[in-house]
Amino acid sequence: MGATSIASATGLTAASRPAVPQGDPSSDALIEAVRAAALLGWLSIVAVLVGIAVGLPVQHESVVLVTTGLGAVGHAALGLLPWARILPTSRGRLLLDAWSAALLGGVGGLVVTAGGAARLDLLFFLVVPFLAMVHDGRRLAPWLAAAAATFVASVLLAVDPLPRPEAALHLLLLAASAALGRQLAAAIRRQTHARTEAIRRAELEGAMLAEGHHRVKNSLQVVADLLLLARPDDEAGGGAFDQAGARIRSIAAVHDVLAARSGGRVPADELLDAVVGAAHPGATALSVAPVALPFQQAQHLGVVVNELVTNAHQHGAGAVRVALAVDDDGRVEVAVADDGPGPSADRWASPGLGLQLVRQVVEQGLRGSLESTEAGIVVRFALDRDGRAAGGGGDLPAGGDARATRRAGGRGRPGTGR
Repeated sequence: MGATSIASATGLTAASRPAVPQGDPSSDALIEAVRAAALLGWLSIVAVLVGIAVGLPVQHESVVLVTTGLGAVGHAALGLLPWARILPTSRGRLLLDAWSAALLGGVGGLVVTAGGAARLDLLFFLVVPFLAMVHDGRRLAPWLAAAAATFVASVLLAVDPLPRPEAALHLLLLAASAALGRQLAAAIRRQTHARTEAIRRAELEGAMLAEGHHRVKNSLQVVADLLLLARPDDEAGGGAFDQAGARIRSIAAVHDVLAARSGGRVPADELLDAVVGAAHPGATALSVAPVALPFQQAQHLGVVVNELVTNAHQHGAGAVRVALAVDDDGRVEVAVADDGPGPSADRWASPGLGLQLVRQVVEQGLRGSLESTEAGIVVRFALDRDGRAAGGGGDLPAGGDARATRRAGGRGRPGTGR
């Protein structure tokens, strides 16, 4: 079945490419080779049809057309097979052997049927690279020898055979094609192996980093609990212990979110929900744009939001609201507000410990700015471009206004940072 050989150089369609387990780089490389061979199959079929259309001197043209059509059907049928699952098995190797035999027999049959003047022996220049890609080690040499023998036999048996000098030249070029195919196959295997190893390392590093965040979170929770146990009974001393514990819990909440994300970037809505929930569960309204924060920015922002929300609950009035937005230039704006009048000018000029901490973290950690406005205490900083949301895709929330809202809340004047 001549064109089955030609057409067989498929084997993977978009519908038959399930993910291959990352534990077998050689299987991954073989699948990549089969995918590359798919292109060779269709090119071979197109080459035969175009050659006939432009008037090549093809003997027994109807037989060649029928054989090519059968090959196209076989090509499409092979594309339906689950190659990604079959190839790593012994059954997959048998299918590759059958495929290779069909290629050699099919192209050889086309050469004999069409005659030497049609120059269909040039199809061997597509068959031999395929053999070099799908066979390796001890399996490759017999198949290359079989390809050379099939080429010589088909050229000699063809109606109107090629002149011997031209056949010898084609055979020499065929050997060069085999060498090129081997180099291409080796490059595919190296590239696939490197990519598989990189994925393995990334998964391992992510798991180790997640475990590290989990341990840090547990340690911080222990520290917060110890502070609670050692808390003095008087209001002044107890308040200081409470504030310190809240700060530690906010950092622990960041590590908890990072652990769930395997150490990757943190969606801002998850971060703020965790930070606010750790200190003031259910008491703060959140309106957060879909944006992912790097670890350092997430940690700094967690401390800042915890301080501002805590101050708003302690010194403000009415509902406390936190809003995070990001503009087209990657600038993040976080506003914390309540229904109170906001900090006085004297308090803003001579802040307490909490506001001093916020200013230091914003300016030195986030490298941003802090100001008191009608919208509340506003923090602005630049976000890494690769941390921005892309239309609500991936793991980030999507919505009509690209914003995730936790609770309803109205507008108010600044009421934090006292």
